[in-house]
Amino acid sequence: MNPVSGTRRKSAILEYVKRAFALHKDYQAEFYRTTSVGDACRAAREFVGKNFDIVVAIGGDGTVNEVAEGLINSSVKLGIIPVGSGNGLARHLSIPMSYQRAVDAIFEGNCQYIDAGMINGKVFFCTAGVGFDAVVGNKFNSAPSRGLKTYMEFCAKEYMKYTPEEYEIHLLGNSFRQKAFLITFANSSQWGNNAVIAPDANISDGMMDVVIWREAPKVTVPLLTMELFLRTIKYSEFIDTYRCRELTIIREHEGLIQFDGESMMMGRELNLSVIHKAVQVVVPAEWNPIPQFMEMMPQHLKEMFPQQLKDMVPQQLKDMVPQQIRDIVPKLKDMVK
Repeated sequence: MNPVSGTRRKSAILEYVKRAFALHKDYQAEFYRTTSVGDACRAAREFVGKNFDIVVAIGGDGTVNEVAEGLINSSVKLGIIPVGSGNGLARHLSIPMSYQRAVDAIFEGNCQYIDAGMINGKVFFCTAGVGFDAVVGNKFNSAPSRGLKTYMEFCAKEYMKYTPEEYEIHLLGNSFRQKAFLITFANSSQWGNNAVIAPDANISDGMMDVVIWREAPKVTVPLLTMELFLRTIKYSEFIDTYRCRELTIIREHEGLIQFDGESMMMGRELNLSVIHKAVQVVVPAEWNPIPQFMEMMPQHLKEMFPQQLKDMVPQQLKDMVPQQIRDIVPKLKDMVK
């Protein structure tokens, strides 16, 4: 657990997690509190050596990054209780933002392999990037307070004085130069807080979405920001998206780059590759409304439905059915008992 990530009190979260594990007698839990950068990765590797089944990261994307790095190419699964500022990876994987429900998902969920990106030997699981987001991330990481409000304040301040850089880009057998506001390497779809920079990113396909946000007039910023949250940024005339397994970017000078929200300095040449199926993550079990409705039906109506329909587990239904409808199913079941 990272005691300084996010904005919520960690003591209450930790107590809830301890109580939850105490109720599940089949699990033996060991708790570890991080104290410095790299600590979570070292601890995760130790847990792998102890043959634990799951290592749970309690924190934000930076903490998840370190724990996941320690689990790469092992059989130990990653659990996530998202209590950070952005929680981009957890949101992409549909892990609940409620820590109580996130704990339930660890006990009841399924496993999914996810890829990792690597740039000059440094791995990431959500997004990495150069340009404006790396500059803002660097300011945000040293801020005394966290949260979306603080992040947006830094964005507003830095935007007025930021100068886009020119990059030499080599991908898919082509080379070109491009002046860009930022370049994001998206393993998952979003930066965090549902700011979706790569709506079509697939975290398990062995590919990386590369999003180039070209220099744009300042008056377009409100619209582009809105499109991030509407998941429509890919349609902007200032956005170019590519999908590849590897690429090289050469910038004018060394500078900042962010990995899962944590910024650091790196050299001029950046070489990206993808680690396919790097880590197994525990994600919420597929929500399937059909069995719940079938249980509510009288027997003679159940028999009218073909078995294929009863067995369906369509992802589309999960996306289409509003949460309010999902919430009412248990109430309807109680009414018909």
